Amino acid sequence: MKIQALFAVLIVLTSCTTNHVNEKPISSRNSIDSAQIVEYYTRATLFADSNQYYREKALELAIKNGSTNCKATRLFLEGKAYLYVGKLDSVDSIANEGLNLHYQANEKGFRGKFYNLKGNTNGYRRNLYASLEYYVKAERIFRSVNDLSSLAGIYNNIANNYFSLKDYNTALEYASKAYQLLGNVQEDRIKANILSTYAITLNKTKQPKKALVIEAKADSIANSTDDVLAKLAATIGYAEIYKTDKQFDSAKLYYNQCIRLSRKSGVKHFELMGQMGLLSIYDEQNDFQKIIANSDTILLLAKELNNLDVAHTSKRIIGRAYAEKGDYKKGFIFLNESYNLYSETAGVENQKNINELRLKYESEKKAKKILKQRYQLAKQQKEIGEKQTFIGMLLLLLLIALLVLFFVRKLARNKQAILVLQANQKIAESMIQGEEKERTRIAFEIHDGIAATVAGISYKLGADGDKKEVIELLKGLQEDSRKIAHNLMPIDFDKVGLIEAVELFSKKMSTPLTEIIILSHPMNLKFSTTKSHLIYRVLQELIGNALKHARCNSIFVKFELLNNELIIQVEDDGLGMTKSQIESGLKSVKERISDLRGKVTVQSSENRGTTVKIQLEA
Repeated sequence: MKIQALFAVLIVLTSCTTNHVNEKPISSRNSIDSAQIVEYYTRATLFADSNQYYREKALELAIKNGSTNCKATRLFLEGKAYLYVGKLDSVDSIANEGLNLHYQANEKGFRGKFYNLKGNTNGYRRNLYASLEYYVKAERIFRSVNDLSSLAGIYNNIANNYFSLKDYNTALEYASKAYQLLGNVQEDRIKANILSTYAITLNKTKQPKKALVIEAKADSIANSTDDVLAKLAATIGYAEIYKTDKQFDSAKLYYNQCIRLSRKSGVKHFELMGQMGLLSIYDEQNDFQKIIANSDTILLLAKELNNLDVAHTSKRIIGRAYAEKGDYKKGFIFLNESYNLYSETAGVENQKNINELRLKYESEKKAKKILKQRYQLAKQQKEIGEKQTFIGMLLLLLLIALLVLFFVRKLARNKQAILVLQANQKIAESMIQGEEKERTRIAFEIHDGIAATVAGISYKLGADGDKKEVIELLKGLQEDSRKIAHNLMPIDFDKVGLIEAVELFSKKMSTPLTEIIILSHPMNLKFSTTKSHLIYRVLQELIGNALKHARCNSIFVKFELLNNELIIQVEDDGLGMTKSQIESGLKSVKERISDLRGKVTVQSSENRGTTVKIQLEA
């Protein structure tokens, strides 16, 4: 579930560092006008009906004053206003305009605020690596001007980046840093936001009692002010804590309160957060009727705010709800759309290892130390270069190293060739074992199916029974023979692709009681005939097992190519499997996939179906 990532994005909207953007203004006139611009934008937030009026008043005042201080103040607050309504391109444009202004020495803190806006937009777009880089730039500037209030906001934003990546321990580390600077923050909305982020990370790290104490502080601040964003932050904080603790009635109460407050204030992102929270609770409670009833609302909101994460997650939940209600056509449509959205949003940059993000951030703090080490290294290299006698030794060592490298690579190539040969041998053995198992299975089918039917027909004929019954038995005998013959038929993988072969098999195996659905995008799989044959037999076995034992209505087979890895999922909505059944029943599948250097994982629970996931190098 991506509800955590959605929360992290929305909480950033209220934490875009503080509003007191005028630090050491050039003159008292500039100071007064900057404060008035801040007041106009505060009123624009509190009074949604007059939002545009107050923003235009701020623009008039900034133009009339003409100072860089007033221009930057107005630009920053305008960028935040666009951020609240999800106009990210406009925010980026404003941030770039702000960074290009010419600031005096006592105004450089503004650059930090515009870098923070850039971090916000990249975080919302799930470009977390780029987002963290902008936050680091902002953090350096705020440290240099000793702006501890804005620094607290930056730490809070970094915590939310890690929260969206589900690295709750690192999120707690930075949320704690923001909390320690809380005394330097003046704005109630920022205080409430920092406290809510801290509370939720405490709850995610198994500290629920302390989390509720901290959230109570956020709620107290929100109730003592007219700042709607402070109230929204506190409300969402309570909802998330109660949902995590499975106190769904309390969570629903706060989510609905958040939706009402969002609609009243016009801050639609929090309404989307509330709707998504309710949808996730309905999903956990298997309340499929409510999921379907609320589907139009959340999808329209997600489309309006261009939030692909929410659209992907909600369509997956809605698709499953329709499937559970028996509307398999709509279920398939929503699940397929969800899959397509996931393929669009799962960029390579978002899959970078979280440790790489942290290493990048920490390395910024060690920049001076690294520069010093480089200087010392350059000095040593210069001294070495002046010693001509040493150059000869260096060349000799280099020659030896090249010879060693040559022989090491040769040994490595030989070793690799042996490993490939052993792997091919294992695949061949697995093929033989698979074929033997298939022959044994077919023998049992002939013995228990066709042979038993023939015996029944002989008995009926001997007893001079009803001819209609004999005819029906003969029809069943014909169908059993057809299926066994099809399973025995070899596949020419030089002419037919793996996915096409599985689709043909699924069409022939589908029955009026059980539908087999294949989900895939066009992909070029360059497998050998042996490897394709082995994968095909594994999928035959998984589909056959589901048809025989699961008592399911649908079987989904999904092919996905991600980062040069083929992922195959076989999912049914049947009876499920026990732990012992998984270990014994799928042993041969795991052995054959292991021979292909692949991985098999199984998820199953009683009356919730079974999902078998196969991962192979493409």
